[in-house]
Amino acid sequence: MIRKHLPKVALLLFIGLASCTRNTTLRVLQPAQMTLPEHITTVAIVDRSKPSNGWSNFLEGLFTGEEIGQDRRSRQTAVDGLTNALTRTPRFQVKSTGIEMTGSKAGARMPPALDWAEVDKICRDYNSNALVTIESFDSDNARSARPYTETKKDKEGKKYTVTRYQSQQRTSVRIGWRLYDPKTKIILDEYVTDDYLERSGNGTTERAALSNLPSQLDVTRDVAYNVGIEYGARIAPIYVNVSRAYYHKAKGFKDHMKKAAGHLADRDIEKATALWKKVIALSGDNRKAARRAAFNMAVASVSGNLDLALEWATKSWNDYGNKKARNYINIIKARQNDARKVDSQMPGKKVWCLVCLKLHTPQTLVVGLKDYLRIGDIKIREVP
Repeated sequence: MIRKHLPKVALLLFIGLASCTRNTTLRVLQPAQMTLPEHITTVAIVDRSKPSNGWSNFLEGLFTGEEIGQDRRSRQTAVDGLTNALTRTPRFQVKSTGIEMTGSKAGARMPPALDWAEVDKICRDYNSNALVTIESFDSDNARSARPYTETKKDKEGKKYTVTRYQSQQRTSVRIGWRLYDPKTKIILDEYVTDDYLERSGNGTTERAALSNLPSQLDVTRDVAYNVGIEYGARIAPIYVNVSRAYYHKAKGFKDHMKKAAGHLADRDIEKATALWKKVIALSGDNRKAARRAAFNMAVASVSGNLDLALEWATKSWNDYGNKKARNYINIIKARQNDARKVDSQMPGKKVWCLVCLKLHTPQTLVVGLKDYLRIGDIKIREVP
C-alpha cells in the first residue's frame, strides 16, 4: 500500500518499475516431502474415518451448527483433493476405491492400524502396490460477531454514528493419514494434516452479520480439499504452476519486446527467445535493454533447462547489473536442488539427454523442454 506522504518522485518510480514487468506461468515439478520405495507404482485410496459412534457425532453437529452430512461430504472432498494431487504426478498412478470404513469413535483420533490381510486384499482387488487411508477426520467451525461504530454525515452535513456488526468464521479440518506398504508390511507414513480458513462478513445486526458468512459446509469442503492436496504433495512429486515476472518493455526496442511478450503469452518460446537474443546483440551501449532481455531468457529457460536459465540470469546480473536477476539466481539454484530431489524420488532407469548432456529419470527428463523451447524431439539413450 502506498502511503499519501510518499514523495511524488518515488511514487512515479514505483509505478514505472511495476509497469515494466508482466507475469507468466511456468509449470514445474515440485519434490515430495518423502521418498517412497521404487516398487510402489500404483496407490489405492480408502476413507477409513467414518465415526463408529454416529449418534455422538450427530449430537456434536447439533451443538456446533454443522449441516447434516457435513463431515461425510467433506471426507469425500478430502479424497478428491488427494486424488487430484496424485493425478498430477509422474511418480505413480492413483485409484480412488470409493471404500468407506468405520474408524475411531468420534472421528478425531486414529484407530489401530488395519490388519495386513485386509490391506493385501484391497491392494489385490484394485491392483495397487500401496494403500493410503484417511484414518481420522475432525472439523470445527467457530462463529462470532462483534459491534463497531461508523461515523456518517446526513444531508445537512451533521455527523452521526451507526452501529454495525463484524462477523468472523474460522473453519479448521484435521485429518489423520496412513500409508501402508503390503510388500514390506511397513506403515510408511502416519501423519496428521491440520489446516484452517477464516472468513468475515458484516451487517446492520448481529444476526445479519452472521447470515452473511459463507456456508459452513462449503468452507469445510474447501479446507478438506486443500488438506487432501497437501498430503498428496507430501508423498509424491507433483506438477505445480508458479508465477514469474518478465520484462515487456525496453527503451529503444519497443517493438521487439512487445512482439516477444506476445509470443511468450502464446507459449511460442522459440520466437520470443529469438527476439530477446536480437535485442542483446543490437543493444550496444543500451545496457538496460540488454539486461532485461537476458533476464527474460532466464525466465524462458527455467522450465526446460535450469543450467541455461542460471547462465542467463548470471549474465543479466554480472554483465549488466540487473538486481532482479541477482535474486532470481537464488531461485534457480533452489529449483536445481528441487530437480535433484525429484530425480532421487523417481524409480526406474536413468537416461542420458543428448541436449543437456546429463542423466535424468525418464519422467523428469528436461521437464517441458519440448513445449517451452520447441527445439524438436529430445533424443535419449538408456544407461544402466
